[in-house]
Amino acid sequence: MQELTRVIASLINLHQEGAYWDFKREWYDDKHVTDLLHDVICMSNNMENRDAYIIIGVDEEDNYALRDVSGGPHRRNTEKMVTFLRDKKFAGDIRPIVRVETLLLSGCNIDIIIIQNSTNTPYYLRERSLGVFAYNIYTRVQDTNTPINASADIHHVEYLWKKRFGLIVPP
Repeated sequence: MQELTRVIASLINLHQEGAYWDFKREWYDDKHVTDLLHDVICMSNNMENRDAYIIIGVDEEDNYALRDVSGGPHRRNTEKMVTFLRDKKFAGDIRPIVRVETLLLSGCNIDIIIIQNSTNTPYYLRERSLGVFAYNIYTRVQDTNTPINASADIHHVEYLWKKRFGLIVPP
């Protein structure tokens, strides 16, 4: 847990989002579950070939100030996140592996949705769900998600398939 705390604190101190981390001021409410699903898929298909983080409790618009999420009405734990993803029709019935960890930083509880790195990329839906399109491959490049009404650039899609088939690792 100390290593995770160190990593997350260093990402927050950068004062910018990146290719495998994203900041949210608070948990996604019922109106924004489309964004939650889209963000998890994008992060699971990140181009960095590593675990990704959605860091909840960081307010970008207030100089990356920390916001305690412990009383949030829409807060989810690992079980709720797994259930949320389980109900979606992912291609091959293979879903991103996620967990939620809570860290205490500067007196504030913040939650981190950790999306585990995997060779099961690309993750995509076989049926439209919550406004996220079927068969669109979404990814995260630098600090930007693929738009919800588009699919990733072909060279990013090719990279994700190469990752699945073990073609990006040295012999």
